[in-house]
Amino acid sequence: MDDFLKDRYEDYQEWIDNGTVQHTSKVIPIQESLEHKQWILPTEQVLEIIRNADTIALTKCDCRSHYGRCSNPVEVCLLLNEYGRAFINKGLSREISFEEATSVLKLANESGLVHLSLYRPDHQLYALCSCCTCCCHDLQLLLNFGKDMLVAHSDYVVETDMDLCTHCGECVERCPFKARLYEDDEVVFNAQKCYGCGLCVTTCPMDAIVMKYRGEIG
Repeated sequence: MDDFLKDRYEDYQEWIDNGTVQHTSKVIPIQESLEHKQWILPTEQVLEIIRNADTIALTKCDCRSHYGRCSNPVEVCLLLNEYGRAFINKGLSREISFEEATSVLKLANESGLVHLSLYRPDHQLYALCSCCTCCCHDLQLLLNFGKDMLVAHSDYVVETDMDLCTHCGECVERCPFKARLYEDDEVVFNAQKCYGCGLCVTTCPMDAIVMKYRGEIG
């Protein structure tokens, strides 16, 4: 674990030890009170959050700027309300409209990036990031170091209509959590690994994948 990751993990671990961050994968619908954690959000939920923000600021992804391991877009992080205004006043970000923010989210989706909310103890929800597995500090800690207490599932999980699925494998390439694998010329899905990011839904050429609330899945 390099120093960049170590510094962030130590912050998280301190919050966990102090009890200010819950280390569960509890589903948190947008309508409920926000808890001290980070969780994965499909694009529709992100749009609802930024629609209700009084300030939206666009800034560069700190993780991709630091690591530079991929060619994904860098200016895709959205800072909200007071936090956004603070960064604007410091010249570290620029204010954008809701319409501009939706274009940023569209670009992030096309690039296969995962939407993550950021919420620190004693703060309101302050940022919505679009993350890659090779640079994002939280996704690296989750996928490479097994720190699954840091990132909670969204309140969605995907379901595939196997009568429509052609086993093309497009969704396998898009899944950052290895919930979809290609074995013996067939797509195999592991719902337990699905974090509900929705990237597989937006890439399926046969519209065979839909998102459902986890409570609806038997």
